[in-house]
Amino acid sequence: MRMVNSFRNMKLKNKLMLLNSLLILITLSTLSYTSYSQSSRTLNTEVLHSTKQLLSQTESFLSYKISKIIDVSDAIALDSNLNEMLSRPVSEYELSEQLRDFGNLTLNLSAFQRNDDIYRIRVYIPDQLVFSAEGMNFFPYSQFIDSKVLSDLSYHSGKTLWITDEDAIESMRHPDVQTVHSIRFIRSLSELDVYFGLLDVDIREDVLNNIVRRSNTSVNGRAYLQNSKGQIIAGLDSIQQSISQAELLAISKKDDPWQSIELNGEDVLVGVKMIEGTDWSLVSLVPLQDIYASSNKVRNQTLMIMTILAVVANLLLYWISSSQTKRIGMVIRKIRRVQSGELEPVKSDGRRDEVGELVENFNFMISRMKIILEDQYKLGQEAKNAELRALHSQINPHFLYNTLDLINWTAIQHRVPDISTLVHSLSQFYKLSLNKGEEVTTLGKELEHIQLYVDIQNRRFGNTIDLNMDLDEALLDCKMPKITLQPIIENAILHGIRETEERRGEIFIYSFSEADCMVLVIQDNGIGMSEGLVEQFNGSMESGGDWEGYGIRNINYRIKLLFGPQYGLHFQSSPGEGTIVEIRLP
Repeated sequence: MRMVNSFRNMKLKNKLMLLNSLLILITLSTLSYTSYSQSSRTLNTEVLHSTKQLLSQTESFLSYKISKIIDVSDAIALDSNLNEMLSRPVSEYELSEQLRDFGNLTLNLSAFQRNDDIYRIRVYIPDQLVFSAEGMNFFPYSQFIDSKVLSDLSYHSGKTLWITDEDAIESMRHPDVQTVHSIRFIRSLSELDVYFGLLDVDIREDVLNNIVRRSNTSVNGRAYLQNSKGQIIAGLDSIQQSISQAELLAISKKDDPWQSIELNGEDVLVGVKMIEGTDWSLVSLVPLQDIYASSNKVRNQTLMIMTILAVVANLLLYWISSSQTKRIGMVIRKIRRVQSGELEPVKSDGRRDEVGELVENFNFMISRMKIILEDQYKLGQEAKNAELRALHSQINPHFLYNTLDLINWTAIQHRVPDISTLVHSLSQFYKLSLNKGEEVTTLGKELEHIQLYVDIQNRRFGNTIDLNMDLDEALLDCKMPKITLQPIIENAILHGIRETEERRGEIFIYSFSEADCMVLVIQDNGIGMSEGLVEQFNGSMESGGDWEGYGIRNINYRIKLLFGPQYGLHFQSSPGEGTIVEIRLP
């Protein structure tokens, strides 16, 4: 009971240290043992599976290569034209016919030799034929007389016999390239006991070497091809072979052609696959030490990581427990200061744990309290400003209209029509500007408003501004904030057209639809703006920042306030090419 009470009264930092240290030791020990046991079994299984699968894939690929060579050999040996040519008596075989058949056969053999798997095709034919000594594809059959190759082929029971350069006759060898030969008799198609010649189809030894070496999955492993005589066909350049052909044959016939044996004092795993169409055995030797190397490495790494984690975790635990309790104490002190009216946030370190969330929520609460206090202050100021605007709206329009009306009648009495027309335009301009105190007007009234403005400016600047409008009449009743177009037209005239050398220009107003928006476009041919200034305009309107175009920013703000953030102004311009302003409205 005393221990329980002591634990309850411990500081939070000490409680965290004690509990988490025990938890870390138990968890790491259990996790390390379980992880090693499972991973070692999995790794050993995967390595074995990968080794076996790779040998099977290599055997399939080799069988595929061999079958392609046998198919070519069949196509040549069973060719009826070749059989007919070789069966004709030489006395009845005109020279011109021999040369013709020689050309046709050469073309056929060249086509077969384009195959990447075939290095050379040789046909040994009767010496009496005029092209028997051609020396490239055709050779005299007499070279085989009394040769061991002919003897082995005569006693061979299969369709083709595979031999190495070691057993081949001189004309079958190449001085620079090691090859393996597939040889067979060219038999009479009508009498199978009659031989007309001999066919040799070669494959490069390095091609077989590249295929065989792919089946080796370990650093110390070995893979090779061996024929029934125990000769190494392909694989390693030299190998200490102590597995008899009988043992290899016995292993290959098992359901699982893999056996663990002791070879030269080393425990190895032997896999054997027989290559179809040959007397070759594909042998893979993998030391068991290589198979278990991965699991041993995992064991050592697990022990090392567990030790490092245990040390680091306890150090981090001390630091975390100290920092967490320190941050909680800081929040408590700030809360006490709020009671005395100090609305200062807690400095956040960016962490997103529970204490970090507590700090974030506290800071959010403080910021909201500040905003509410500021909004209350601004609301009082805006209420006073609204009262002043209401008073001005009652006095200024009547005074302005009466004054302009007086000027108009005075101009008529003194017979000055230009002044009368100008005053009338100005009167209509301000009437549309005031709009009876309403903040929203129609597109039609806005267009009338800017026409009056341009007319007044033309009287001032000598008719140097051309205003062209092309809008659908169906859009004229669309709602928009008043005095939206006039500040943009004013900028186009004063800061665009009037800044050119001619001090003359055109303004175009047109519209188009885009998704759910009506886009009004105001385009001028003034001096334009630099890319930096365009980015400043567009960026300031997006962010609400301060810049010199207060009137334009005010238009953008009122549109977004009235219709939503997806609407507003957008500028496009290049120096010397004028400016385009797009106004997006619903």
